[in-house]
Amino acid sequence: MAFASIRTPRAFALLKFRFRSDRIRAVISRRELLKYSGQAVLASQIVARSGALLEPGGVKGAVRCVNVVNFLRGVEPRGPMDLFLPLQKQMEISLAHGLPTTWLLQFDALVSGPFVEYLKAHKAKDHEVGVWFEMNEMHCRTAGVEWRGRPGYEWDHYPSVAFTIGYTTDERIKLADAFMREFRRVWGVYPKSVASWNLDSITMAHLTAHYGVDAYAVCRDQIATDGFTIWGAPIAGYYPSTTNCWSPALDRKSQIDTPVFRMLGQDPVYYYENGFPMPGGRRGGGPDTMEPVWPSGRSPEFIRNFLRMIAEAPTLGFAYAQLGQENNFGWPEMADAYPRQMKALAELREGGKVHVETMGESGRRFKRAFKETPPQVQAMLDDPFGNVERVENSIWYQSRFYRADLHLKGDLIYLRDLTVYSDRNPQPFLKEATRSHDVEQRMPAVLDGYHWSRTPGSTEPGAGGYFVVEGRRLRLAGKPKIREEGKSLVVELPVDGARTLRVRFEERGFSVQIAPKGLAPLTLSFEWDPTRAALVDVQPHRVSYRWQGFDYAVGTVGTAARTPEGWALTGERGSVGLRMAQTV
Repeated sequence: MAFASIRTPRAFALLKFRFRSDRIRAVISRRELLKYSGQAVLASQIVARSGALLEPGGVKGAVRCVNVVNFLRGVEPRGPMDLFLPLQKQMEISLAHGLPTTWLLQFDALVSGPFVEYLKAHKAKDHEVGVWFEMNEMHCRTAGVEWRGRPGYEWDHYPSVAFTIGYTTDERIKLADAFMREFRRVWGVYPKSVASWNLDSITMAHLTAHYGVDAYAVCRDQIATDGFTIWGAPIAGYYPSTTNCWSPALDRKSQIDTPVFRMLGQDPVYYYENGFPMPGGRRGGGPDTMEPVWPSGRSPEFIRNFLRMIAEAPTLGFAYAQLGQENNFGWPEMADAYPRQMKALAELREGGKVHVETMGESGRRFKRAFKETPPQVQAMLDDPFGNVERVENSIWYQSRFYRADLHLKGDLIYLRDLTVYSDRNPQPFLKEATRSHDVEQRMPAVLDGYHWSRTPGSTEPGAGGYFVVEGRRLRLAGKPKIREEGKSLVVELPVDGARTLRVRFEERGFSVQIAPKGLAPLTLSFEWDPTRAALVDVQPHRVSYRWQGFDYAVGTVGTAARTPEGWALTGERGSVGLRMAQTV
């Protein structure tokens, strides 16, 4: 799901690896970030403690998929790097554990170097070869498209060069067709899996219609890493809209019938903060994902808790995780954690709770199970890094209409994210090529707990939707209970005063009730920095927003009123709610 990774010169000097300034944003690549993220992170072996109680009633036959996806670049222009050794070592480990593995080739790795020959000689029958769709000089020349990389760079990570959004719609089709022709020449078939950090709906629709691609994968939420920001996209898997690859289709007529999966195994709890706490008073830096080159991906607690979430926690219709690592980080950086992660995954598979399979097979499984994007949940019920003094948990709900995050920061309960989707909202650079080295792709928010905070990334609660009775924020007084009911998720939270706060997430919206009902009404208070928010107008039963020229609104159950810090929704009968679905 999401994670903020902003770099500034001051951040490097202080080794604060997730500092953000709205006025100064330096572009940095993932590999460059590794130099500053602090690699000597040893995680304490702390027994995980469940932070919530699960009740029966979940969706029978929920689809839980884990893909091992390693992608291979043919060149690394920024310095010496053995790009072949990671393939050899990763292959040895996959074969030793019998793990189905997906190998995605960038065009230069497809047409040059030892990669294809090695894969043909060593990959198992249940392995898959697909496409890593970032542009490079060989690819552009083959397609007859101008190469705009920096001098001496055969591959360049800037978004205007590496990603489809940097090319015109005609150029995108040429690049896609050239890759498909060459892939078929080498492998005899068209690929079934295509991934990139950044894609667009025009390219996806073309690849689905003309080449039968079964699965796409894109980056998790991030800020300014590799020169691009993604924020607000779905948490796991979805059918994209023909107008926006970061947004689920609402109408079947606007749906690309190939699912998109989010990559990298994102920590769902701490990624709104500049860093994450770890046992013993330490603080981790770098992206908090399952990537084995980062401190998070090396943490035994995080590996265990993340895989447990995918396999056992409430998920409604679908759960997904991608493990693996790109080769241009080099084998030494992944040599410690990569084998441990693969061993943990092999053990998890033996329990029979998840499908460990190729990316293409997960795409086909998704298409068999769902005709439209299903409701899904990520519920991290343990502190992901094993903290016991200041525990945080998070519960994410996702439908094709919206996503929501209910966050528990110690005993404070609040909404941290509300994002809506619409087929009327085109993605940035859908039909025009960007020339920028720093691009933003943010979905329309009703609440953005990161960007709308006065101090984005702070460890203290920022922008949020707070539950208030008699002027006081409600506080957790016991273990939450989480229950799945059909396509809905119910969270019951014991709060002070011997009361229970019940939050019910449904496909088109959510409701909040407090019981027993008292004389004082329940208020959902949205608080943020008004200069950063997209709020436009507040009427008693309709609240309007505008983001990048797109107008959207939510309906209310209860009475809404503007406040100095945002707006508040008050229910006279102990309940409030929001109708999140936009017009189809």
